[in-house]
Amino acid sequence: MHRFCHFSPHHYNSIMAKLPLNSSIKLTGDGVMMRFSAILVRALFIFCLPVGSQLADESATTLPTPMDTTQPPIGPFSVEILAIFVPPGISNAVQVVWGGDGVPNGANLTYGVYFGSEDGDLEYPKLTTPNVSALIIDLEYCTKYNFAVTVLDGGATSDTVKINPNTVRTVITGAEQLAPPLNLTVDLEARAQPCINIRWSAACPTVTAPVGYVVSVLDKKLAKYKVLTLPPTQRSDLVYRLPVQYDDILEIRVSSTFPGSKAVGPVEYQVPAQLQPFKVRVTVNEEDGAFVIYWAEPFVPLMVGRYYYQVFVYPGQDLEAPYEKYYVTRPVIVYKGERGEYTFSVNLATQDRKHVSKVTAPIYANINGETYRLNATFSQTPDR
Repeated sequence: MHRFCHFSPHHYNSIMAKLPLNSSIKLTGDGVMMRFSAILVRALFIFCLPVGSQLADESATTLPTPMDTTQPPIGPFSVEILAIFVPPGISNAVQVVWGGDGVPNGANLTYGVYFGSEDGDLEYPKLTTPNVSALIIDLEYCTKYNFAVTVLDGGATSDTVKINPNTVRTVITGAEQLAPPLNLTVDLEARAQPCINIRWSAACPTVTAPVGYVVSVLDKKLAKYKVLTLPPTQRSDLVYRLPVQYDDILEIRVSSTFPGSKAVGPVEYQVPAQLQPFKVRVTVNEEDGAFVIYWAEPFVPLMVGRYYYQVFVYPGQDLEAPYEKYYVTRPVIVYKGERGEYTFSVNLATQDRKHVSKVTAPIYANINGETYRLNATFSQTPDR
């Protein structure tokens, strides 16, 4: 058997001193005989044929045998997801495409596709395939899912596969076609011609295809019904501006244009009277025992001149009891009293008292932070 043998410089000098230019040499020792051919001169490594039963020097080492070039089994390892999306028209499905530089070309591979809801673990592959893409169907509507893909070998199990968290992708499935929109609100836009902003959200943040909407408005004073059909859009947050009249009482619903879809609402909204403050709210500072009253300012024409606000404070919920009145020129007033509960209301008055608005609906608040609008009216209008 051929071997490569290493000799120390001492052995090298001894051999070279005795080696003819074109001959062979024999070395003998205790129980060892070696024959060498002069192939390379002045080299530390020479080709040798051992004929004895032991090496010429205990320091001689054997170089490693060339490694087997047979490719070991591939996997398991994570694979990069190249694309992930909800296909149009299938709101509860997800298309996943994977690959990347780390995947060997031309190899017969089996991939494991892992997926679960946001709170679920990716414990085992729910789908195995030799393809580099998959369509996952029958998922929950409007639900966040995590996805990952790995290459599997024959012995891979859920315990041996380690998913690289950097390869996990997240997607939200779409909404059911009949689902109602969400978060319907109505706000006044104070301007010379008053308008209301009707706001809502799509049934799901993921809008896979354009959706049209129908806004239905019932004027309860005039008993008139108005239906507005809006063009399809893929926006998830929407607003529609509708001109109105002061003191209108409206009932509003919104649905999609898909036949049989459900509506969100109704939301009843009373448009403030002219010059009347609106969106009154009260917050409580429990540590200081103080009540902070806010409101939105109405549109005030220049012709009315200088104006101010009157803030009415009632003890408890008794709207017939004597009240306190405070004057401010801009919204926000901080009130501290001896009681732990009060009811607040606000109106606007011009300096010449020619224009005095209606008072706002009464807002009750207590020192524990509880606040709500009273379903009551004043038995008599506060001193204007």
